[in-house]
Amino acid sequence: MATLPKTIGKYSINRLLGEGAMGLVYEGMDLAIDRKVAIKTLHPHLITKRDGKEFLERFQREAKSAARCTHPNIVTILEYGEDDGLPFIAMEFINGLSLHDILQKNKKISLKNTLTIVSQILKAIHAAHKLGVIHRDIKTANIIQCKETRGIKLADFGIARFAENNSMTLTGAIVGTPRYMAPEQMFGLKVDERADLFSVAMVFIELLTALPDKPVYPSSSLPILENIPQNNKINYSCLYPNALIPVLQKGLASKATDRFQTAAEFAIAIKQAISNIKSNGSQQVTNATSSKDPDSINHQDINTLTSLLTGYIGPVAKNVLREQGTHHLTLSGLVTAVSLEIPEQDQRNDFLKVWETEKNKTSLSLGGGLSSLGNSSQTSRGSSINFDENTIQKISQDYINYIGPFAPRMVDYYCQHSSDKEQFIHNLASEIPDQKTRDEFTKKWSLA
Repeated sequence: MATLPKTIGKYSINRLLGEGAMGLVYEGMDLAIDRKVAIKTLHPHLITKRDGKEFLERFQREAKSAARCTHPNIVTILEYGEDDGLPFIAMEFINGLSLHDILQKNKKISLKNTLTIVSQILKAIHAAHKLGVIHRDIKTANIIQCKETRGIKLADFGIARFAENNSMTLTGAIVGTPRYMAPEQMFGLKVDERADLFSVAMVFIELLTALPDKPVYPSSSLPILENIPQNNKINYSCLYPNALIPVLQKGLASKATDRFQTAAEFAIAIKQAISNIKSNGSQQVTNATSSKDPDSINHQDINTLTSLLTGYIGPVAKNVLREQGTHHLTLSGLVTAVSLEIPEQDQRNDFLKVWETEKNKTSLSLGGGLSSLGNSSQTSRGSSINFDENTIQKISQDYINYIGPFAPRMVDYYCQHSSDKEQFIHNLASEIPDQKTRDEFTKKWSLA
């Protein structure tokens, strides 16, 4: 076992977090600002090998790829540097477990949480793909769930590449993890964003089959080299709910052209499948869809939290709520996440106490998140908005692309609190933070 260094760069080293074939990860501390960090280094012997230059380039590429992707669901890169010739990457420290470790510990993941996790993975991948970064090694071991917020962070861009550069790889090597690889990646062919989506579908299956009271997914059925071209030969009958089977079959299609072409398309398909379950009443997904869940979120929750949080961090509170709201299905998770924006611990505790008092004064319920996306058909139209139900549905689906999972509930709320069509569109647009996209939304639906 490697000797624990006292420092790496400007960081003091507390302990070894893990060790792999490529390198080591330490817990460290930036003493200048009293911030805990994770520090990843290459094994020194790799740099001196014949392929040392390529290993170093791959390590540098990880830093560049991840640093290029600034997103709440991607581990933030803080610094790339060298210490006495040893390259290292300093990144945010995540207090949590990988999905792999969670599943290994036989911890059951509910359908509701599975949908939340996959939604966040797709958001992370969507952000990376928009910047031209393809991860190429999405797997449960590279996805961390934070203990405090229950949010998801995608890590390890070690074999990621930029879409415009597909040439850099160790000579003769197929990079990635075979169990999660798309066929084209398995066979060393050129890959694009759709290979990442194949891997997400594999992660989705693992999470679904860890659901309570459902058969364990047989490892013998997992895709391996000889059966991937034959449409994976996966035993989909063990999956629940059945409405997700067509989604997974498309996600795991052997030909990239038959798969989802974007992360957004994948996410929409999941939302639609869950929406159909709820509207048809053919399967029970109570935990994922019930609007009576006391730990769900509604518009009143957001107003109360915004008002309360503003007293602690100022006018940025609304933006914090909007951003965090796209990553949390539960009220408790959202409250915990926004409380971490308050720098002082005593003020944070005070905020949580006041929130508990306010929560008991009001009726708090909303079925936000993946399961309720695109399902605003239950809206009570108590206004003179001149839109038919079909148009309202289309607006709700489109609005998801602008503000995330809260979209259907916002549509419901403003349907009941707008005097006419013009005010309705204006109210929805006011919730979109970026002026350019706000104008785009307004123009699109004002002409509808």
